[in-house]
Amino acid sequence: MPKFDQHFLRDCSYARRIAEAVQPIDGETILEVGPGHGALTQYLLTKPFSYVGIEIDRSCIERLQSLYPTSKAVWVNGDFLRVPMPAAEAFFFVSNLPYSISGPALFRILEYRSRIRGGVLMLQAEVAQRLYAKPGARPYGRISLLFQSVYRVHRLLRVPPGAFSPPPKVWSEVVVFERQPHISLEEWDNFADFVRKAFRQPRRTLKKNLDLPDNGVFQAWALRRPHELSIETFIQLWRSQ
Repeated sequence: MPKFDQHFLRDCSYARRIAEAVQPIDGETILEVGPGHGALTQYLLTKPFSYVGIEIDRSCIERLQSLYPTSKAVWVNGDFLRVPMPAAEAFFFVSNLPYSISGPALFRILEYRSRIRGGVLMLQAEVAQRLYAKPGARPYGRISLLFQSVYRVHRLLRVPPGAFSPPPKVWSEVVVFERQPHISLEEWDNFADFVRKAFRQPRRTLKKNLDLPDNGVFQAWALRRPHELSIETFIQLWRSQ
């Protein structure tokens, strides 16, 4: 197993299909996190957009620089969760996210929601399903609600373990997301704090998690659990505090 929990995509047919879904608009920079051995990078660099690749493994950076000695590519050796975001104003985000950092990486995308308009993500299938799950479905939870409050998400394709080297033990899924916020981006931090409290103990009712009163708009939802409510209902409750 590589030292940074990498599972390198090796099947070019999947890489081409993912690259086709990468559709930046004028003024955006493609930001690829974890380019690894460059299976996807080779196609991204043919697009008429600036490119930044953030890679934690120095040996991969050296390999990429040798394979793709182009002036349009900027390589950053570091941990995406810790390095400063590149200076570009707007990004289209692309990544085969390592399973071990997928949760924190999704929250970092949300942190930079005003600069990341959209992207294509490959994730462990179980995690990917949370991003497009609907209220009441088993995968639906806090990250579902928060991500969908900013981005519209749909599944692109499933990827079998054999498409990677070394093969993981589970299937992966590729999702495409595009910014279509339900609330203003400036209000989002406050809303996210409300959601965090609501999901503090997911099996408990909203009344207990949020200490809701027994009257007004809250009365209809007080005995429901957080995973049962839609984004629209959460926004209504948040604005009625």
